[in-house]
Amino acid sequence: MPRRAPAILAICAAAWLIGWVTQRSAPAGYDFIAIYASARLVATGHAGAVTDGDAIFAVERATLPERTIFLNNPNLPALSLILAPIGALPFEIGYAAMLTLSVAALAASAFLIAPLAAVDQRMRLFPFALLAPPSTIALAQGQTTPFILLAVAAAMRAPPALSGAMLGLVALRPQLLPLFALIALADRQRRIPFLLVVAAIGLVSVAMVGLDGLARYPELLAPAAAELRPGELGLAALARRVGLDAFDPALVSLALSAVAVLVAAVLILRARGEDRMTLAPPATLLSVPHVLIHDAVLVYPAVAALSLTTRSTAVWIGTGLVAALIHEAGVPVAPLWLLALLAWSLRAARPR
Repeated sequence: MPRRAPAILAICAAAWLIGWVTQRSAPAGYDFIAIYASARLVATGHAGAVTDGDAIFAVERATLPERTIFLNNPNLPALSLILAPIGALPFEIGYAAMLTLSVAALAASAFLIAPLAAVDQRMRLFPFALLAPPSTIALAQGQTTPFILLAVAAAMRAPPALSGAMLGLVALRPQLLPLFALIALADRQRRIPFLLVVAAIGLVSVAMVGLDGLARYPELLAPAAAELRPGELGLAALARRVGLDAFDPALVSLALSAVAVLVAAVLILRARGEDRMTLAPPATLLSVPHVLIHDAVLVYPAVAALSLTTRSTAVWIGTGLVAALIHEAGVPVAPLWLLALLAWSLRAARPR
C-alpha cells in the first residue's frame, strides 16, 4: 500500500480538481446551492424552514444572486442538520469542505468494496471509483450520494448489527431505501439497528420542522417525483420517455416504480443473503423514482463483484463509461446497461 500511496493521492487530487473546476464554472447551476441553502437555514437558527420552498429560495438568491429560479431540495430535514456545519461556512469554503469529504467518502468506499474483486483487479477499480462520470458529476453537484455509497460499502463489511445501522443511513436519501430496507428487515440481526436508525432520522426530522413543516414536505417531494430530467436512470423514466405518460406524471412515475420495486424485491429475496447487497444497487437504480446519473455510484459494488478477470473488468468499466457518457448526451442507454449488470450479477450469484 505505501508504494501505491502517491498514485492513490494523485487520483483523489484529480477527482477533487475536476469537481472544483466544474462547479466553479457555474456554481448557481449545480445542486449544492440547494443543499447548502437548507443547511444554512439550520446553521442560522431557522431549522423549521427547511421544508419551506420560499425560505430555501431566499437563501439561494442571497448566496448566489444569479440563481433566479428555485432549485428544489427534497432531502429529509435531518440531512440538513448533519450538514449544518457546512452551511455555517461561506459558500465557496462550504463547497470545498463538501468536495473534500465526498472525495474521501469515494476513496474509503473503494477500499471497502475492493475485496469483492479479484486481488489483481482491485487497484484497476480505484480510478474508476473516483473518476467515472457518476463520481465526477456527484462531486461537481456537491451531492450526498458518495456518503450513501460509503454507508452501503460499510454495511457490506461490518458485523450484522452495525451493518443494519449503516443501511439505516440510506434513509437520508429516502428514494434509495426500499430494497436496502428489505435486506435489513429480512435479517434478524440487522433488523433492530436498522429500524432504530431510520426512526431516529424520522423523529429528528419531525422535531426540526414540526407538524406544519411536515405538512409542507410533500410540496418538495411532488416536483421531484414528477420531473423527467435527461439524466434519469430508472425504468419508470424510460417508460415515460416512450409515451407512458398520458396521466399525472407524478402518479405515473410512482406507479411504475412501485411495480418495479416489487419485482426487484422478489429477485432480492430469492438470492442468498451474501449476494443481496451486490444485487440491490443496480436493482434500486432501475426501480425507484428520481434517480440521476450521480446516483449510479451505488453500482460500484456490483461492478467490483464481477471484476474477476482483466477482461471482465475492462468490459464492465468500459461499457459503463460509454453508457454514462451517451446517457448524459441525451440517449437513455444507462437503464439498459443497468439491466445487463443486474442480469449478470444474478447469473453470478449462487443459487439459494
